[in-house]
Amino acid sequence: MKQFFTIFFLSILSLNVPAQEPNASPDRALELFTQGNYAEALPMYEQLIERYDREAKYNYYLGVCLVEQRQNNSEAIRRLKYALSRRVNRDVHFYLGKAYQKAYEFELAEKEFNNFLKYATNGDPRRAKALRYVQDCQSATSLITKHFSIQIVNKDTVPNQQLLSMYKIPTDAGTLAKNKSFFKTGVPPEKIMYRTEKGDDVYFVLEEPDTTLHDIYFMEQLLERWSGSKNLGEPINSDFDDRHPFLMVDGTTFFFASDRPGGMGGLDIYRSIFDPVSDTFSTPENLGPPFNSPDDDFLFAADPFGERAWFTTNRGVAPGQVVVVKIVWDNGVFKNLTEDINQIKEIAALPLSEGNFWEDRIQKEKEKKSVSRGGNIQQFQFYINDTLVYTNFDQFLSDVARAEFKRGQSVDMQKDSLEQVMRNKREQYSKSYNQEELSRLMDEILELEKTVYGHDDQVKRHYIRARQLEMDKISELKNRGAYDGVKKTTPGKTPNSGAISRPLKSGDFSFYSDDEFQSRQKRLNPMYDKYFSPAQIQVLQQTDSMYTWANIMQLEASKLLESSVTFNEEEEQQSLLEKVRNLDSLSKNANAQAENTESLSKQARYMKQQALSMYHEALDKKFNIYKPVLKRMAENSGTGKWDNLLGEAQSRFEQANNGIDKMAVWNPGQYEDLGGLKRQAIEMIETSLLSHNPADNATIASTPSNTNRNTSSIKTQETPAQIEENAAQSSNSKDIVQTAFEQKTKSAAIQNPVYKIQIGVFRNTPDSDALAQIPEITSQPVPGKDLTRYYTGNWNKYSEAVQSISRVRNNGFPGAFIVAFVDEQKISLEEAKSMSGE
Repeated sequence: MKQFFTIFFLSILSLNVPAQEPNASPDRALELFTQGNYAEALPMYEQLIERYDREAKYNYYLGVCLVEQRQNNSEAIRRLKYALSRRVNRDVHFYLGKAYQKAYEFELAEKEFNNFLKYATNGDPRRAKALRYVQDCQSATSLITKHFSIQIVNKDTVPNQQLLSMYKIPTDAGTLAKNKSFFKTGVPPEKIMYRTEKGDDVYFVLEEPDTTLHDIYFMEQLLERWSGSKNLGEPINSDFDDRHPFLMVDGTTFFFASDRPGGMGGLDIYRSIFDPVSDTFSTPENLGPPFNSPDDDFLFAADPFGERAWFTTNRGVAPGQVVVVKIVWDNGVFKNLTEDINQIKEIAALPLSEGNFWEDRIQKEKEKKSVSRGGNIQQFQFYINDTLVYTNFDQFLSDVARAEFKRGQSVDMQKDSLEQVMRNKREQYSKSYNQEELSRLMDEILELEKTVYGHDDQVKRHYIRARQLEMDKISELKNRGAYDGVKKTTPGKTPNSGAISRPLKSGDFSFYSDDEFQSRQKRLNPMYDKYFSPAQIQVLQQTDSMYTWANIMQLEASKLLESSVTFNEEEEQQSLLEKVRNLDSLSKNANAQAENTESLSKQARYMKQQALSMYHEALDKKFNIYKPVLKRMAENSGTGKWDNLLGEAQSRFEQANNGIDKMAVWNPGQYEDLGGLKRQAIEMIETSLLSHNPADNATIASTPSNTNRNTSSIKTQETPAQIEENAAQSSNSKDIVQTAFEQKTKSAAIQNPVYKIQIGVFRNTPDSDALAQIPEITSQPVPGKDLTRYYTGNWNKYSEAVQSISRVRNNGFPGAFIVAFVDEQKISLEEAKSMSGE
C-alpha cells in the first residue's frame, strides 16, 4: 500500500512538470542542412548555439539558415563573420556576401562574392549566382542614390497564394485576378493577369518553352471575339523573368516586375510609358528604393481615384510568405536625393506612417465633403447648368451620370500622360541632329497632337453626356415631386466647357455678318420668343454666334494653311541660278523658313481644332435646350409627330457621339462629317418648330426684341479666347470674311468669273457618301504638299453659289466657303462680284 502511494504521488508530480523539448541532434541538424531543408534545421541550430555558442561550425550553419530563411539578417552577419574568422568553410564568403547585400552593404557584399569566385569551380551552381549578385550590387549602388518618399498605410503578411485578397482595387481602375478566372486552358492557371477598366484589354504571362521564365502578353476584345495573344516584346520582355503587368487608367503608364540585370536583386518593379502613336514602350525605369530591394518586389497596382496603391515584397519573411504593402498614391509621391546609406536602410524596412494615417485621411475626406456641400471647399467643379455646380461625386443624383463623369476624368488623365510623352519627344527633337530621326520624331509628334486633340474631345463628350443624364434625372425627380434640390453655386463666370478658357474680349477679330447669318437670326428669333425663357434665349443666341464664329475660324485656319504652302511655293519658283547666287543666304535661312512653315501649319491645325470644338459645342448646347421642349410637346400631342422628331434627332446625335468616341486619333475631316449629322438634327427641329405656328412666321422681319439681339454686323461680338493672338494679325479695317482669302490680283484678260465652293483642304479623300450629296466635285493638288483642295459646283453668279452654300455645309462640310476664279486663277470675291456686276 505504501509502495502504491509513493508511485501515485510521483505520477502526480510528473504531470505538473513542463515537458522538455528534445535536445537537438547535431547529426539530424546536419542532415537537414545538407538536404537544403533550412526551415527545419534553423530551430535545431538555434538550440545548439545556445549550448555551444563558440562552436564555429554551428555559427556557420546557423548563419546560412538565417540567410536562406530571410530571418534576422544582422544576426546572420554576426554568426558568419565569426565562422569566417575561424576558417571553418570557404563557402562562408558566398553566404556572407548575400547577407551584406540584403543589409545594403553592397561594397562589402561584392568583396565577399569575389572572394568566393576565386575558388568556386565552374560546376558549382552558386558561381553563376555570385556573378549575377556582383552585377546587382553594382547597379544597386547607383539606384540607392535616389529614393521615393512614400507614406505606408498598412502591411499584411500573408501566404503567397492569398496576396490578391489584399488588393482592394475598384473596377474603375481595372481588375487583378488569376489566369484561371478568365482563361480555360493554355496559360498557367495560378499566375496573375490584369484586365483594364473597360474590360477590353487583358495583360497576362506565359511561360517560355523549356524554361521557368515568363513573358508578358496582350489580348484585345474585337467586335465579337478576342484577338490572338501578342507578345509585348522588347523593351518590356527580356531574356529574363518578366511578369505581373499593370496598366494605369491613363492608358500609357505600364508597371511590371522583372529580374533582368540592372536591378537591385530578385524581382524588381519597373515602369514604362506606352506611346500609342508609334505603338512602342519607353525604356523601363527601375523604381528603386523603397519599392525595390535585394529581395523580390512585384505586383504594383494603383487606384488613382482613391489615391492609394499596393505592391508586394518578400523581404524579411520566410519562403512562401509575402508582405502586401498599402501606400498613399498622390502628388506627394516623388523622388529625393539620398543623404546616406542609413536613410536607405530605414525606408527599406517599410515603416508605417505615424498615427492611424488612413483612418485620419478618410475622416478628413468626410469633413472635406461635408464642407464642400456647404459650398466653401471643392474637390472639382462640374457645371450642370448656369447656376448648378457639383463639387464632389456624392452630389450626383444619377449613378449613370456619375460613372460617365468618372470616365471623362479617366480620359483626361490619359491626355495628361500623352502630353508628357509629346513633351519628351519634342525635347528629343530639339537635341537631335540626325535628319532621319528628326523626320521620324516630327511625324510622331504630329500624330500625338492628333491623339491629344482627340482626347480633348472625348473628355468633352463624356462631360456633356454626364450633364445630360443628370439633367434628365433631375427632371424625372421633379415630375415625381421627389427633387429636394442640390446646393447651388453662383459661379463668378460663365461655365467653362473647354472650348473657351479665358474671358472673351472684342477686337481680336473683325466680324463679318453675312446675309445668311442675318436671315437666320431673323428667322429664328420669333421662334425663340415663343418657346423659350429669356435665359434660354440668351444661350441660344450665344450658340448661333458660336456657330458663325466657328465658320470664321475655319476660314482663318485655311488661310494660314495656304500661307504656309505659298511660302514653300515661292521658294520652289526660284530659278536654279537664283538659288546658286543666294546659296549662302538660303543656307542661313533654311532653319528659320522651316520653323516659320511649321509654325503656320501648327497654328492652322490648332485653330481648326478650336473651330470644330466650338461648332460641336454650339450644336450640343442647342440640342440640350430643344430636347425638353420637344418632350413637352410630345406629351401634349397625341399625333406622335414630336415623338418621331425627337427620336430621329436624338438618333443622329447619338450616331455622331458614338462616331466621336470611336475615333482613335483626332481626325478633323471625320469630326466635320459628324458635326454635319448634328447640324441636320438641329435643322429638323428648328424647321418643325417654325412650321408649327405659321402666323408667327409671317412676322419674321419684326423689330428686334427686348433681348437686345444684333441682326446687323456684330463688330462688338466677343471672340473665342483660345485663338492665339497672332491668328488675328492679318485682320484690319476690312472684315475677316472679305480678307481671309484675298490674294494679289494677277493681270489677265477681262473675263466672266466662275464661282465655286471650296469644301476644304484634305490629306485624304473626303467621305464619298457626303460628296454624293453635293454638286460636281473638282480638286486641285497643293504644290509641294501631300494636300488637295476640293471644290464643288461651277456657277456664273455669286448669288447662285450662295443658294447652294447651306446645302454643302449641312452635308458634312460646315467650313465650306465661296471662292472665285478667272482663267483658273483665284481672285478675291469683291473683284469677282465687281466684274460680274453684282
